[in-house]
Amino acid sequence: MMRLVGYVVLGVLAYAGFLIASFPAERAFALLNMEAMNVRAAGLSGTAWSGKAVLLQVEGRNLERVSWQVKPWSVLLGQLNIDVELDGTELAGSANVGLHADGLIQLSAVDLQVSAAEVSALLNTPVDLGGRFDVQLQSAELMGQLIRSAEGNIRWQRAGVVSPIAQPLGEFVAELTTEEAGVKGLVKDEGGPLQLDGIVMLSPDGAYDFNGSVGVRDRQQTMLVQGVQAMGRPGKDGQVPLQYSGRLQ
Repeated sequence: MMRLVGYVVLGVLAYAGFLIASFPAERAFALLNMEAMNVRAAGLSGTAWSGKAVLLQVEGRNLERVSWQVKPWSVLLGQLNIDVELDGTELAGSANVGLHADGLIQLSAVDLQVSAAEVSALLNTPVDLGGRFDVQLQSAELMGQLIRSAEGNIRWQRAGVVSPIAQPLGEFVAELTTEEAGVKGLVKDEGGPLQLDGIVMLSPDGAYDFNGSVGVRDRQQTMLVQGVQAMGRPGKDGQVPLQYSGRLQ
């Protein structure tokens, strides 16, 4: 008798899983009322568990050609685990996203390419940036807009200023690790006109501190030399010390 009950339960679960797995993505989007969360979608296809969107708009930012694959067993562990791929002009790559009921977001296997123009717009920088940011993280944790942990690196390839005056800067990398005080980033250049070396600390409450130095390798880069000199007085080594602090919004 108990074996028969077990078979019935398994059959019901299998049927329920089939219904959920085949539930259209467009209807799932509507039922979740994602527009109330300032998330909009266009060109939805597939299912709630495995689907695509030609465009997702999140907090006013456009994500092009997004696809997702939910790992069903993660639901039984109290979270939603999703493999996400993006194939946009400004943002492309893949990541595994873990969503928890308390709002915690866990990222792993992050491999993203972000245009510097997109970063410039996101950070509202006073100048337009050029190049591309390659983000490779083994893991990271976000709570709201705050970064709780991060392990990996971020590279700024073909770095430069596009406007108001075009100026190549070189290549830069930030190696990220997590300590008790927060996320630590070792920042350095990998060759090019601009020398940069420093340490940035990001605390769990969003406060950050940067301590480092900047200099110019090629003294014939007149505009770059003037720009660095405007940051402060150089030391005996010719480097200008830098110190910034603030809070992520």
